[in-house]
Amino acid sequence: MRGTMNEDVYPVGLERVDETTVRVQWSDGEEQMLTGEDLRNHCPCATCREKRSAPPPDPLELPIVGDSPTVGAQAIVSMRPVGNYAYQVTFGDGHDTGIFTFELLRSLAQK
Repeated sequence: MRGTMNEDVYPVGLERVDETTVRVQWSDGEEQMLTGEDLRNHCPCATCREKRSAPPPDPLELPIVGDSPTVGAQAIVSMRPVGNYAYQVTFGDGHDTGIFTFELLRSLAQK
């Protein structure tokens, strides 16, 4: 995968591989697999950025059992274009406020 992204590079194909993985084909011939885990861990929305920078929970705080965050949160329900520069990703738990620029998507292959 190339180190920098030319602004003329854009997705030409998008295919669901399974519930948590999509394949992106780029205009320069590169192909990339993106997982729901990668997308969720790099979601650029304010809520997700805040959660990533929050201090760890108090180890003495009593745990709560609820819906499994790994199943729904990592499922990729849809990816819809935003203009001609990004995709809005909707996850299985309903989260859909992150706008993933093509540059951000492409950079995830290098992580």
